[in-house]
Amino acid sequence: MKADIKTKNIIYNILLYSVMILYLVILFALLFQKKRIGSFQSINLIPFRTISGYLFSEDIILRSFALSNLLGNVVIFVPCGIYITLLNRNKSVIVNTSIIALLSALVEAAQFVFKVGASDIDDVILNALGGFAGVILFRLIYMIFKDKSKSAIALMAPIGAILAFIILILVNL
Repeated sequence: MKADIKTKNIIYNILLYSVMILYLVILFALLFQKKRIGSFQSINLIPFRTISGYLFSEDIILRSFALSNLLGNVVIFVPCGIYITLLNRNKSVIVNTSIIALLSALVEAAQFVFKVGASDIDDVILNALGGFAGVILFRLIYMIFKDKSKSAIALMAPIGAILAFIILILVNL
């Protein structure tokens, strides 16, 4: 009986960490893909400048792009919040969200250094918001499933990751 439980735990761990690695590879590819010819490199260090410019624009095309950009930046980091909390279960929501914000800031700095698009403090804010949602989602999963939360996440992670990337792709079409 104990061997069955150990085998089951090993399978859950393999599934969980495989999906986490796949998520990180896809996230890295999305965040560091070469931009199209004609795109430009820029930097924005003023919080909410891009967000407000998008949301309050009179241009309907810009507003629809804004929705995809805003939603995409939030959704893509929800799994990150779940994984960070899984790895740092004893840390507070603030600590785990801060780690995500720091990772996002490092990504934006790297994008600027490697000249792969616009570096924007608003992206850090939106990514941290998505990470925060993931941290809260993990806490809810833990409240519901208790000690089986790792197994529940291992089973739900592939579905959630696929849905997140599908939403991101559909929003950016």
